[in-house]
Amino acid sequence: MLKNILKAGVLALITVVAVGCASGSGSDSKLTRDVHLRGVFSWWDATPENKLMPVEGKTNVWSATSPVDEPLIADGQPYEWKFGDAAWQCGTNFGFLSGEAPIKVGERRELNKCAAFDNFKFTPEEDGVYRFYLDWSGEIPVAYIEKVEM
Repeated sequence: MLKNILKAGVLALITVVAVGCASGSGSDSKLTRDVHLRGVFSWWDATPENKLMPVEGKTNVWSATSPVDEPLIADGQPYEWKFGDAAWQCGTNFGFLSGEAPIKVGERRELNKCAAFDNFKFTPEEDGVYRFYLDWSGEIPVAYIEKVEM
C-alpha cells in the first residue's frame, strides 16, 4: 500500500515538473534566470523595475528601460552598466566581450556571459530615456541601446 502511494506521488511530481517545463514562459529561452539592467543609474541593484522583459515579436531578445522619472543626462559623463542576474552568476552576468567599454546608440556589441568587470560605458548625446537590449538570437549574445521617444 505504502509502495503504491509513493509510486503515485512520484508520478504526480514528474507530471507537475514536465508540465511546468513545457508550459513555462520562454521554455525555448536562452536565459535561465531573471536578468536585470544594472548600472550606476540603478545603484547596481537588481530590482523589478530594471528586469529585462521579452521584446514582443522577437525570440530571445529582451530589454529594459532606463528610469523614466530620472532621464539620463547628456553631460559628457558616461553611465556604467551591464546586464546581470541578482547574484552576478556566470552565464547571466553580461559585459562586453572584447574591445573598449564605450557603446553608442545603435551600436551592436558582443557580450561575455561571465563578465566580472567588463562594464559598458554609455555617454548619451542628448538627455532622455533609453532602452537597453540583450539580443541572444544568435550564437553570441549582443547588446545595443535605442533612445525612447517620449
